Amino acid sequence: MNAAVPETDALRGADQTRLRILAATRELYASRGTKGTTTREVAVRAGVNEATLFRHFGTKQQLVDAMLEYYGRLETPWQEIALANSYGTLEEQLVALGTRSIEAMFRKQDLIRMTLAEEISNPGGSSCAWQSPSEARRILVEFFDAKTRSGELRGDAELLACSFMSFFYAYVMGRKIWGAYDRPVDQVVSNIVELFLNGART
Repeated sequence: MNAAVPETDALRGADQTRLRILAATRELYASRGTKGTTTREVAVRAGVNEATLFRHFGTKQQLVDAMLEYYGRLETPWQEIALANSYGTLEEQLVALGTRSIEAMFRKQDLIRMTLAEEISNPGGSSCAWQSPSEARRILVEFFDAKTRSGELRGDAELLACSFMSFFYAYVMGRKIWGAYDRPVDQVVSNIVELFLNGART
């Protein structure tokens, strides 16, 4: 008679299965989008059957949403970004925010590109893809609101947040447009922060 599998081991196995399915979904979604991603191919790539996939995620759209939410949350160091305003000079704080933002965007640029492409053809599609940018916006607005209230910067906090993030977004996502841009990330961030402060500093 076989011993019962401990509940913690069973949960750990379920978690591993779920992660394999999410990873397989990301691989397919990044190159094919939602329509081109089939649950059958995801299941094969993850090494499970479709019944297992549906048991974990319900529907294909719920699977895609779960994948976007998981990787958006996993690959953006929100705690580090939120804490970046707690040390150093204003310039050092902005450099820390910019560096972490660029690193996070590089890690998920495949998902960003596909989500933007899908947004054009299906504006009412998944909202999960925009949870991560919305959180970034919220954190940055709070940061810039504190800086304008203290007199360190001038301007509207929301506009400052959008402008600041746009520099880094353009750097990461526009590299194909601008061609090879092989300057070190720390140099790029420092230059962007200098440009930003020349327009926003009191």
